[in-house]
Amino acid sequence: MAVVAAFANVARASRLGARLVMMVWQSADRNEWATAIQHSIAGGAAPAHAPGEPDPFSLGEPSRVESILGAAGFSGVGFADIQEPVYYGPDTASAYDLVCDLKMTKDLLAHREAAAAERALASLRETLAAHCTSDGVLFDSRAWIVTARRS
Repeated sequence: MAVVAAFANVARASRLGARLVMMVWQSADRNEWATAIQHSIAGGAAPAHAPGEPDPFSLGEPSRVESILGAAGFSGVGFADIQEPVYYGPDTASAYDLVCDLKMTKDLLAHREAAAAERALASLRETLAAHCTSDGVLFDSRAWIVTARRS
């Protein structure tokens, strides 16, 4: 498993007892910033993750992370739950420009006919407007701060 090998390399480069600290996204369903935008563009259903592509949520399950880190040479794995909003800009127009420039958005729109793409973009604009607050365009997010020790 490549991810175990990657963390094993980190462990080999670390002294015994060295501390590993990383932030990882929790599962996609706990990260509105990912699901709401994808749902608005994809017409209500988020597209399936393509095999072989990087997945930002692949370390979102604590039991999987414990298994990976344990196999790589770490112990004492701990998790701190973090819930902070993701900021997309000060207003809907800024957020729309930013989101339209994301690879995720471009990929979701790439094979759509012009009319379908326009409907998806209108839905995206509505989703962003619904998340516009006095602090900007915000979406809920959840992450883990993962800690472990090189054993």
